[in-house]
This record gives sequence, structure tokens and C-alpha cells, in this order.
Amino acid sequence: MTYKPAKNYPLDLYYLMDLTVSMRDDKDTLVTMGGSLANALYELTENYRLGFGSFADKPKMPFIFPNEKYVDNPCAPEKEVCEPAYGFRHRLSFTENIERFVEKVNSSDVTGNVDNLEGGLDALMQILVCGDKIGWKERARKIIVLASDGLMHFAGDGLLAGIVMKNDKLCHLNEEGEYLASTKIDYPSVEEIYRTLAKQKVSIIFAVTRDVHSHYDQIHNLLYGMSSVGTLMLDSSNILELVRDGYQEFVKQVEFFDNAPPHIRIDYETNCGGFYNFRKTQRRCDNVEIDKNYEFYINITLLDIPEDGRTKDTVRIEESHITDESLTLDIEIEDDCKCLKQEEGEAGSPLCNYNGEMRCGMCLCDSGWTGRQCECDLSDFNSYRALENNCRMPIVDPGTNETTYGPTCSDRGQCICGECFCNAEVDGKYCECQACPLNKGKECSDHGTCDCGVCKCHPSWTGDQCQCPATSVCFAPNSDVECSGKGKCECGRCVCNSGSIGKFCESESTEGSSLCAFYEDCVLCLIHRYEGEECQNVKELCSSKDGHEYHYEFIQRQPDVSEIRCVVNTKHKSDPNITCRHEFVYDNTMDGETFLKILHRNCQPVNAGFISLMVFIATVIVGLFTALVIKCHNIVQDRREWAKFEEERQNTQYHELNRIYKTPITKFEVPEEYRQSLPEPTFEVLDSPTKSSI
Repeated sequence: MTYKPAKNYPLDLYYLMDLTVSMRDDKDTLVTMGGSLANALYELTENYRLGFGSFADKPKMPFIFPNEKYVDNPCAPEKEVCEPAYGFRHRLSFTENIERFVEKVNSSDVTGNVDNLEGGLDALMQILVCGDKIGWKERARKIIVLASDGLMHFAGDGLLAGIVMKNDKLCHLNEEGEYLASTKIDYPSVEEIYRTLAKQKVSIIFAVTRDVHSHYDQIHNLLYGMSSVGTLMLDSSNILELVRDGYQEFVKQVEFFDNAPPHIRIDYETNCGGFYNFRKTQRRCDNVEIDKNYEFYINITLLDIPEDGRTKDTVRIEESHITDESLTLDIEIEDDCKCLKQEEGEAGSPLCNYNGEMRCGMCLCDSGWTGRQCECDLSDFNSYRALENNCRMPIVDPGTNETTYGPTCSDRGQCICGECFCNAEVDGKYCECQACPLNKGKECSDHGTCDCGVCKCHPSWTGDQCQCPATSVCFAPNSDVECSGKGKCECGRCVCNSGSIGKFCESESTEGSSLCAFYEDCVLCLIHRYEGEECQNVKELCSSKDGHEYHYEFIQRQPDVSEIRCVVNTKHKSDPNITCRHEFVYDNTMDGETFLKILHRNCQPVNAGFISLMVFIATVIVGLFTALVIKCHNIVQDRREWAKFEEERQNTQYHELNRIYKTPITKFEVPEEYRQSLPEPTFEVLDSPTKSSI
């Protein structure tokens, strides 16, 4: 059977959020990064859908405040406003519309309860059993992301509120998505959640804050293979990373199960795509990659003849995380094995490695050989039992000093030729030890050796997976103070206090640091050599205390703004009055290596007379050009003003200034028909009066 994870396989991602008042900023963060969430999912698969729901706790005392005035606003004691408490609310069925998802998240208000335990298991059960209302797709990878900063209630906690009815694992959502049985039935148990997850083939990513991480780790151990846990930042700013890591963790797992009847046993063998050098009897691989083939060999064994006499059986083999993907086996049962009637088999059969006779589908080994295919040489052992005991842990009774032997390979592996080949996640000569944890697919991070389930780290590495460098890497080369006294060392990295930056918290800004002066002599020496000058002790100046030589390079562009920039000044070799400025940046790795990037500038002497002449000429040219521009501007402006004046003068009309003025002269004209009948006017000259004399 060949298994090949398909690229862009459909994904249904349901975001289940704790919307108690302490998660208000997490909700706001999810709204702002809606587009980023869509891009992150698109990188995982092009066929994705999103759903959304929220939960709080059972709206019943003592989980909420008993005072009636707090029923409508349970956040009143905190002097905040929020909506009434509820158990679970399904807000958005699966959709490809990311804008609608963001809108639903943004329109969802927070609520409140009394304790720090939430009803997340209630919400999980409803999401799992209400498939029609939630909208799960049959052929898709199904993942629930549960984001919370609180602990969880479990089965039995409902008794505190007088709820005695056991969870019935049925759907109780109305058309609005409200959980109606929150105050009627108890919380489900973790075992019930696990069985329902396995039945519905749904996986869970617990995205929880650091202070409750250990609580969810225990739940994760009980939901083995169906869940993952990630540490959520206080404002959920790293939710995209948790979703991506959780998805990839589920994708790289494959496990098969079947519905074989009691009289048939099915065994699976695989080398997990070359991860092992041989095929191991196991049905699970944890190193799966997209578009890569993984071969599983299926061995079918008839343990007994069916009591009902049937001669055919149908067995269905399914993958544990993907719905509607299966292989159906039609098995025919032969009651009378014809091969048993054969008098002799094939001696020296190649199927028996030429060390036995093949008869009736099995190898009858020659003397000195044993094994399923006669592949094991007994020459180093007295008997077959001695060979088998080599796979069994000896147990010495301190009282009688007698030696007995435990189960073959501790019942957690397969004994092949006196050597145990252990199942996944176990180790040791007798498979008696749990395997060491993998970090990025590497046992003990490749920084240690596994000793019966415990990583023994190499020097300079710490952590349960040897994933953290020792604290010595948190000391700057010029300092004996951890993280320069401005932060603390966590897993080989300095976590700086507010206002400090740099790998060792050595600076308050990107312009210079205490390490700049430490590397200054080395950089000056390298610059002098680069410019053809002498520098005799470059190896001494450019080496760390433990003898590591610095790596350096000269660059032609400005260093990145995010890096701390240092500056050194040099004198021009032909003119000491000229100072040349050179920038450089440094980088210190966890392995103690130092890398320097130096921005080299060609520094040339300055001809003061030539520069003065050029400045004078430029000033004159600029002045003349400016005067010409001003003159042209004035001419154009005068012409525009004159044209405007002429236009106004031509359009000027004179009229009486006083519009209510009336002339005192009245003119009458004699009608035309009367003018001819009128006599001509005569005029007489009158003598002027005689002045009388006195």
C-alpha cells in the first residue's frame, strides 16, 4: 500500500476562541491580522476554509456572579461593559471569505465569569458532533485551533452548579448557533473528547498562554496523536506561527487502523520512506513529507476459521486524520488448505534464503538456521531459545540470584536474529526505554546522545532536548556580565529589558554600542591592510579569547538599519588633515564565531582652490539664471496686466450715476397732420426800454 500526502489537500480550520474579558486584546489582534492569516493558510494549502466560534463557561452560579445586577453585564465588577455569559456560541460556518471571518470576529463581544476555568470541552464536543451546522467537509483535513488563557473544566465540575446529567455527546445548537444545553448537562471528559476526535478525524491545536501551558500539556498527553500545544503570546501576535507549526506537525504524521474481525490479524510493515534502514512492524510514521511516497506492507493472518462458516470478509483500512480516504480489502477464506496435502516442498528455496524448504507458504529451516525466512544463523548460540533470550531483558532475583527473562523486546518491538528492532518512540537493547524527544526531526537536536529516554547533552548545550546553548553565549566578548546586565538569558538568547537592543543587550539604539570600541582596533587594522598599508598584528587583534578568528568582508552598500552600526575614523595617508569615516556592523553566533561587515569608502584629498572656484562659478551662474528668471517673470506679468487694462477700458460704459434723477425738461411735439395748418411764427424786434434820467 502506497501513501502519498497530496499538495493543496483541502483544509477546514475552525478557530475556537476564549472570549472572556482577559482575551479582549487577543481578539483585536486576530482582527488586525486577518489578511496575514489568509496568506499563512494559503502557503500551507490553496484550498482552505475558516470557521469561528467562541466560548466562556456555563452561565450558572458559581461559574458566574450570583448578583442579578451582574447578569446582563458580568464585567461590571471590573468597571467594564461586556455581553451576558454563555457556554458556547457558533458564530460562522466554514467559508472561504476571509473578510466575513474578520467581520464576525470583530463583531463578537467579550463576556465574563468568576473563576479562571473555562468551558472549552463543552465547546469542543458541540463542534465535533454538530457537523451539519458547523459545515465540516467530508474530504478534508479538519483542525480546531483553541485559543485561551484559562484552565479547563472537566467532567464532574458541573456538580458545583447542581448539574448531574452526564454529557450525552449529542448536538444541542439552535439555528443561531447558541448552545442550549449548557446549564442542563455536565462537561464531557477528556476520554470522551478523545474518542469523538478519533471518530470524526479532527485534530486540535491548543494555543495557550505560558502560565497555563503545563495544564494543556497534560491534556495533550491524554489526546496523543490528536493534538498539539503551542505557547501563545499575551496578545496572540504569534498565532500564525502556532497554526503553521501545528498544521505541519499533523501533516507529517500518518497512522493506519482497520476494522478487521477477531479471527483476522493485520500487521503493517514500513521503513517510513527510508527513515529506517529496514522495514519495521508499525503502522505509524512521524516524518511524512508532502508529495513523497511511503510504502506500507500489509500482512494478513487468519487466526481461526469463522464460527459462522463464512468464506469472505471485507476489511477497511483508514488513515487516522483524513476522512473519506480508505483502502478496502476483500478477503477470501479457504477452509481446506490444499498445500497441506503436498508430500514435499521446495528444498533450498530462495524465499527461505536457500537455508530451508518452502512448504505450505512457510519456511522449514535447515539445521543451524532459524527465523521466518531462515535468515538467522544459530552458530553463535546454543539453541533457538538462547537466540531469543538475547532479545529479552535478564532479571536477577537478589534473593535467590536466579535469572529470568522479561518479554521479548519488552513487547515493544520485533526480535530479528537475536536483535531487537523497536517500535517508534522506544529505544534500548531490549526496547525498554522511551525514545528521546525529537527537535526539528533530530534526536536530542543533534547536540547530544540519547540514554534511555534522556538526552545527555554535549558541552555548551542544555535543555531536555539539548536545544539550548549554554549560558556562556549570553556574555558579550568584552563583558563578564550576563546580557550586559540589561536582560536575562533564556535558552541561549538574551531577552532584553525595555530600552535595550542587541544580541547581548549591549546598546540602546542602532547607533553604536559598547562592542564597537571592542572591535575598533581590528577594523582599523583591516582597513589599513585593505588600503595597502602595514598592519603586523592583525591575527592578534582579530581573534577572540578562545582563539576563534573573526570573519570579515568589505561591502559597498550601507549596512541594514536593523543592525547596530559602528563608526571608525582614519586619516588619509597623503593628507593627515583629512578624516575618513567608515561604518561597520558585527554579528556573534551561538558557536562563538564573529562576523564583521565593513563599509569601505574611498577617501580622496580635497583641492580647496578648485572647490572655491567651482563654488564661485556656480554662484554666478545661479545668480544670473535667477535674475533672468525674475526678469522674464516681470515682463510676462506686465504684459498680462496691460492686456487686462485694455480689455477693461474697452468694456467701460458711462451712465448716469444717480438712477433716480429726472431731467426738468419736457419736450412736446406737434403731430404731423397739424404742422401744415399752423401759421409761420413771426418774431418782432422790440425796442429796448429807454432809460429814464434822473
